[in-house]
Amino acid sequence: MKEIWTGRLAQAAGKYGEHAPMATVCCNACRTCVTTNIFALVGAGVAGAGYKAAQFAKRLVSPSAS
Repeated sequence: MKEIWTGRLAQAAGKYGEHAPMATVCCNACRTCVTTNIFALVGAGVAGAGYKAAQFAKRLVSPSAS
């Protein structure tokens, strides 16, 4: 049993070892994309909140005649 398990483990390690450099590039690219997307979403949220706050403040300062 131990011989089969060790043999399969070696095969799996060899198989994934061949793709290790490609996996590193992929993970770094995904990490960069996720970071960029998070910053974009946070920035859009801050901009949207600022816009709504400006509209609210404008409405408080100069109420319309409606």
